[in-house]
Amino acid sequence: MNFRLAAFKEKKYGTNSHLTHSNALKIKREKYISDFKDFAETQELEGKLNQLITEKNLTQMFEEKLEDLKFSTQEDYLRGWSGLIQGMQQANVTVNIDLSYFNELVSDYREDAIARGEGIGEPKLVTTTYHPTEVINELSSPLSVIAQLQYETGIRVSEAYDVINNLERHLDNLRLHSVQGKGSQIYRDKIISLELRLALLRVEAQQVRIPHQSTYYRHLQAYGMASHDIRAFYTKELYEKKINEKCSHVEACLFVSQEINHHRISITEYYLAKFA
Repeated sequence: MNFRLAAFKEKKYGTNSHLTHSNALKIKREKYISDFKDFAETQELEGKLNQLITEKNLTQMFEEKLEDLKFSTQEDYLRGWSGLIQGMQQANVTVNIDLSYFNELVSDYREDAIARGEGIGEPKLVTTTYHPTEVINELSSPLSVIAQLQYETGIRVSEAYDVINNLERHLDNLRLHSVQGKGSQIYRDKIISLELRLALLRVEAQQVRIPHQSTYYRHLQAYGMASHDIRAFYTKELYEKKINEKCSHVEACLFVSQEINHHRISITEYYLAKFA
């Protein structure tokens, strides 16, 4: 991998090159590849490294390696891996991961850092001109089902995939239960619409192949939207509902934070600020 990536003395500026142009970057990337090799050996994975570098395996490695670190360190590591993957792809090393995967991960880790009380500047604004319901209506199944599940419950995309892949464990009539979030914390039970229940059961009955998460991210990008934007819409609209029910700002924020599996009002305020 390092041999294929090497591009010393080749032009970088003015190009879209993510190859290795400096010795400092070479050393950094050797460490990344070594980290993954060690992880693969620990997990007793077998095969070529580039084939083992999947979103599932990377996510597990990141969770183990980045736990309890500051967000700035987490983001630097994730962005470094993003550049490495792009470099591999440009060097014709087959790795089936889309850049949007890393953007979503950074958003996840930023949210967790805010929930821990870290101050992290201004959030990235939601700029899409679409509402999630419009996107849900335009996406084909099962992508539309994933989006609707996120919009009705506020769960993350990885958690939505887990629900769909293990529906018998989580669905009881119109109630979703035992959905596990970050840090093994369990969400409050969720009441879903009959429409969503039927769509979930249809996907299960027809044994529909669920597209890769990167495919879901790319389809959302066509509408200028990320999966975290859907979570933001859920947060904003639930907050507005609680305010209309005469809750105070603090009461509404705390309620919403608990619904998205957190316990600080700061995480609700973070999502509200995404709408300026």
